[in-house]
Amino acid sequence: MLLSSSISRPYLNTFGVEKSIELMANAGFDAIDFPFGGKYCSPETDSDAFTEYFLKIREMIQEKGLHFNQAHAPAPSSHIDETRDQELFENLVRSIRNASYLGVPTIVVHPVQHLTYDNDENPERLFEMNIRFYNRLKPYCEEYGIKIALENMWQYIGKKISHSTCSRPDEFNRYLDALDSNHFVGCLDIGHAFLVGESPSDFIRNMGNKRLRALHIHDVDGFLDSHTLPFQGAVNWERTVKALADIEYQGDLTYEANGFLTRTPFELYSSALRHMVETGRYLIQKFQDYSN
Repeated sequence: MLLSSSISRPYLNTFGVEKSIELMANAGFDAIDFPFGGKYCSPETDSDAFTEYFLKIREMIQEKGLHFNQAHAPAPSSHIDETRDQELFENLVRSIRNASYLGVPTIVVHPVQHLTYDNDENPERLFEMNIRFYNRLKPYCEEYGIKIALENMWQYIGKKISHSTCSRPDEFNRYLDALDSNHFVGCLDIGHAFLVGESPSDFIRNMGNKRLRALHIHDVDGFLDSHTLPFQGAVNWERTVKALADIEYQGDLTYEANGFLTRTPFELYSSALRHMVETGRYLIQKFQDYSN
């Protein structure tokens, strides 16, 4: 199991891609999750210059002994306005293409979830919309040799965080089983599961290792999507890691603990990254202990 983390966007904006990679490599990560968004999936990337830029970044990370194990497409994936919806889709396609230049094998693409989930009819409508949505992206998976990972979501209903698309294990499984498993897999966001009242360990066992191929590792307090470091919130990590071992999970441990880094001063960024690595290695050792 490799230890990976997404690049926190405030630090990406401050340090740039190259410096961020250097800091994460020095901290001891094995791989990096590239966060697409903004200029990295905009129309300006439709140029030879940007293609060369992404290939240069891929060469740079390989020289440091790392690779991009996954990426995150821009979010959200849908909008109620059709014109804006088409723009979002085109940016998603660009992110898939640009991720392939970085050598990314899997990119997380949020499901369509712009409908209110507390309407009895909307979950089924969203299912139909999402199957069409992901199948529209399938040709780009084939063209660029990359898999798409669906992610379990949440939404506010009133002022309370509640269920949304793929937030229940049975529904998430239904989505994945309806799509081509050669091109679509599951990414379980541990914090998102906990926020809507789902046990992460039960969620993991329900999905199994054929569906569950990627993770977003972060902690929450149960009230806010704070994306902090494990053991800083309310998630039971002992049970979560044991469940991963029980299903013989084959993927990486990938942080999406951007909230932890966002609240860390720039001067402490390097030490914060080292603490993330120490915590991640602890979790991986627990996983290995349970696996033996």
